[in-house]
Amino acid sequence: MGAYELKPVFSRGELSPKLHSRADLEHFKTGLKECQNFMVMRQGGLTRRPGTQFVQEVKDSSRPARFIPFIFSASQAYMLVFNAGVFRVYTLGGRVGSVEVTHPYADADLFQLDFDQTNDVLDITHKGYQPRRVKRLSDTSWSIETVNFRFGPFLPVNDTATTLTPSATGNPVPKMTSNTAPSGTAAAGSTGLGAPWNAFDRDSGTAWHSNTPSNEWVSYTFPSTKIVVGYSVSAYAGLVAATPVTDRAPKSWTFEGSNDGTNWTVLDSQFAQSNWSAGETRYFRFTNTTAYTGYRLNVSTNNGGTVITVGDLAFTEDMATAPAITITASSTTGINAGAGFTTDDVGRIIALLGTNAVYRAFVITAVTSTTVVQAKLDDAPLPIAQGTLQWRLGAWGKTPGWPAHVATFEQRKVYARTNTQPSGIWATKTGGYGRELDFSVSVPVKDDDAISFTLTDVNEIQWIAEGADLLIGTAGAARTMGRDSPNLPFSANNFRQALASTYGSQAIRPVKVGSSTVFVSSFGKALREFVQGDSGAGYATPDISVLSDHLFAAGIAELSYAQEPDSVVWLPNGKGELIGLTYEKDQSMAGLHRHLMGGSGFVESCATMPGQGRNEVWLIVRRMIGGVSRRYIERMAAPFEAATATPDKAWYLDCALQYGGAPATGVTGLGHLEGQRVAILADGARETDQIVAGGAVSLASGRPASTITVGLPYLSRARLMPSPASAGDGSGLGRRKKIVFAKIDFLSTGSLRAGRDEATAEEITLRHTNDDLGAAAPLATGFYDARPQTSWGDKGELMLIADGPLPATIRSITLNTDPEP
Repeated sequence: MGAYELKPVFSRGELSPKLHSRADLEHFKTGLKECQNFMVMRQGGLTRRPGTQFVQEVKDSSRPARFIPFIFSASQAYMLVFNAGVFRVYTLGGRVGSVEVTHPYADADLFQLDFDQTNDVLDITHKGYQPRRVKRLSDTSWSIETVNFRFGPFLPVNDTATTLTPSATGNPVPKMTSNTAPSGTAAAGSTGLGAPWNAFDRDSGTAWHSNTPSNEWVSYTFPSTKIVVGYSVSAYAGLVAATPVTDRAPKSWTFEGSNDGTNWTVLDSQFAQSNWSAGETRYFRFTNTTAYTGYRLNVSTNNGGTVITVGDLAFTEDMATAPAITITASSTTGINAGAGFTTDDVGRIIALLGTNAVYRAFVITAVTSTTVVQAKLDDAPLPIAQGTLQWRLGAWGKTPGWPAHVATFEQRKVYARTNTQPSGIWATKTGGYGRELDFSVSVPVKDDDAISFTLTDVNEIQWIAEGADLLIGTAGAARTMGRDSPNLPFSANNFRQALASTYGSQAIRPVKVGSSTVFVSSFGKALREFVQGDSGAGYATPDISVLSDHLFAAGIAELSYAQEPDSVVWLPNGKGELIGLTYEKDQSMAGLHRHLMGGSGFVESCATMPGQGRNEVWLIVRRMIGGVSRRYIERMAAPFEAATATPDKAWYLDCALQYGGAPATGVTGLGHLEGQRVAILADGARETDQIVAGGAVSLASGRPASTITVGLPYLSRARLMPSPASAGDGSGLGRRKKIVFAKIDFLSTGSLRAGRDEATAEEITLRHTNDDLGAAAPLATGFYDARPQTSWGDKGELMLIADGPLPATIRSITLNTDPEP
């Protein structure tokens, strides 16, 4: 009597050949020798991979294509297809209208794009391009535009002997010496100790003083109109009775513009501006496109003093209309590694330290020579124009490079890695990633200020991702950035970086799976997870693919994750296979399975997005059709569920289309499969395979059908690990044995063959003798016996094969094995 062996769980999927004799491992019992086009379910069983729906050929099949999902919500999700210099938009299995938006990315750069989405805005980065944003204005209106950034980020402060000297401060208001000189007019609602022009003399040690503590104004009128888009207010730096009078500083006000001095338009409003220090300057920016001659600060309340004082009031003119100033360097040392300014520096930010110990940002508009540039102010003006050793060049641009990676963390947009600073990280101000990126830093530093730092790790950053901390993968390590004190908010005054492990990463976007972040190892040959330690302190990055390392020998192209229905990480490998990792950490589930597309399709890109009751898996598959290479957009069909679908709706063919309507004996519209041998499911019954000719096929049976699915067949194959059963005298591994029979528990299965190999596998009888052989057979559920043709030399291995257009699910297998005595 043979030994009985129950196999109820296949949770480890296909195991590496290196483990085929490790019968001592628990994983041996739950693994498979081969798992092709079967998926490991989160419950532990096996089910056939659903087929794919043909959606459309890409715009230009001769050029690579890549997906980027755009997910606003579970009910508003789109797939963007980048190809041939444009992106198109898809949802619900089809293209959205005729949307086609031009993008700047070269074909070779598509798979190096990183992205991060906030609401209806998708940020995209690449080390060779200025950051861009894709915006959805409506379902059929989309755009892509460069992202503007202000007040940084910057390279470290100059440490050479080179000085930069501006020709002017950038302030459109001249240094006033009276209410009318040298030009324009300063005025106020009332005047106490200081005249109105003292607010425009570029000296916060003098000030305009009102007569009352509220509802007072001070203004400046230009000789001609100007568009002002910002202003700075400085508290009085002087003393009264040897005491600062910051209680006289404005608290709440409006900033207004006028062309007649009578009718004023509010351009900006501020409230509760408190806790001023003597001489402190605060800068305010607003949107304005109207030119006015007059601008005023209309103060409603101060901070409790007897009068209102303004030490200095300066304006920022719109860069589009403002005149440029000249900035002259004393030498090229320290500028672009000694090369000096180049034409690639146009658009780059340059910051000069003012006499008030605050850096002010200018944008380079033209390069005159290696030591001279033209620039426009994009900040509060400098107090005076004089040379300084303390200056900083922008960290981003054509010369230093652009950020390669982006993520959102703690209400900040975070960027990382340029060519000049491969381990640099820059985080915007809190909430500072609206219309433009705000990298401003206050003096003194405030909690919501921008953060810039360089990792102590010398390896370049490969990716960043949001977690409890900011997770950072470098070429040689895994690191984190987060709060230094956990009880205080993450801020410019409360952050720290730490080493998590010395396992490096490849520059492939990781995916979040529950509380873990799954990433690709430095050589692309393994998957690791970034996870907090068991105690909640520290991090670990264990290898979660070591049991199936052979599946990654050709490398990994990209990662995506489908949470429903089976929690699968999907990744195309370098051989064009689609690898799946069914991963449920809490259930100790980590089963890998490989998928070969019907018709020898080569998977180049994979992405997921929310769909109807599941996460949809989208593929770009390269196929040879009529001797021509085609790139098709395909969407994996939903797994068959007997509770919600009938067998005629099953979708287990690749690159397929499904007809539904009046009974028909053929299907047209199959031009994408011209000349291909296709399988056909007609009202749940398999028809004889046909060759597509003229974009059509006919049913060989001639029986009209209301639901017809036509596509490329694929082979699903599962080979069990060799049985270690023995006659009771020690291990049976490697000893002769044969399988007498197998009892297989099916769920909603259309057909399955069993045997020692594909050639000898025989169909398991699932139909009854009284079934109508001309009609679709009911799907089988329950235990069925298989008596495979095996011999003593088969070592107790069993292969299961499904190759039809119907589902197959295996809940368990019981083997009766007869070992040699």
